[in-house]
Amino acid sequence: MERGNPVWVGGLQGLVLEMASGQGFAKTAACAQLTPKASGDPGETEKLRTTFFAVPMEMRGSFLVLLLRECFRDLCWLATIHNIGGEVGLLVTSIVPQTPFFWAMHVTETLHQNMQALFSTLAKAEEQQPFLQDSAVQRGTRCLAEYHLGHYGWAWNRCWVLDRVDAWAVVMFIDFGRSATIPVQSLRSLDSDDFWTIPPLTQPFMLEKDILSSYQVIHRILKGKITGALNLESHILKFEEFK
Repeated sequence: MERGNPVWVGGLQGLVLEMASGQGFAKTAACAQLTPKASGDPGETEKLRTTFFAVPMEMRGSFLVLLLRECFRDLCWLATIHNIGGEVGLLVTSIVPQTPFFWAMHVTETLHQNMQALFSTLAKAEEQQPFLQDSAVQRGTRCLAEYHLGHYGWAWNRCWVLDRVDAWAVVMFIDFGRSATIPVQSLRSLDSDDFWTIPPLTQPFMLEKDILSSYQVIHRILKGKITGALNLESHILKFEEFK
């Protein structure tokens, strides 16, 4: 039975369509140095201003090159995602708590079209895709697994096996930027290249002047502007939210 994808189409896709049809967009840039909001303690504020955060492994260029090569057989996406500029709307899909890093979908008409095409295809194909044999689940396997979309429910989505420990697989949900540990027996086959023509829907960003501490921002659209890019990881854009 189909779970989640129809709800996704009517829920988060609705947010994307509304934003893409009438709002402006902005660029994102990322920087290794963070200037958080000022606190009441001047000494603490100065300390925070010089705080540096390590780039999460899943956001690093070396990791993304491997992911793109194994899943999409194409590296073009990595060369184009840093071309975003100006005012933007970002649909947050995942955060790295207590850091400025997060994953988000850049809200555009193209995103809406890709979401509609991808998730409609996955919803139709899900029941035809067999569950993977135990021996087929290994590091680098392209597959299909259920992803929890909060109050929007569950949906079958593309993922990539990062590792395996006994009966459990650590997977990366490529279109949401989130990792999860799930039972090996729950993974379905998704190895046809036909399912991997649409590039990842989400990409890494970094807040210009703050850190993320609440998961409540997930599945919400942030409006703001792109202000730069991380020096050594130029695909990670820096974002400043409008207040």
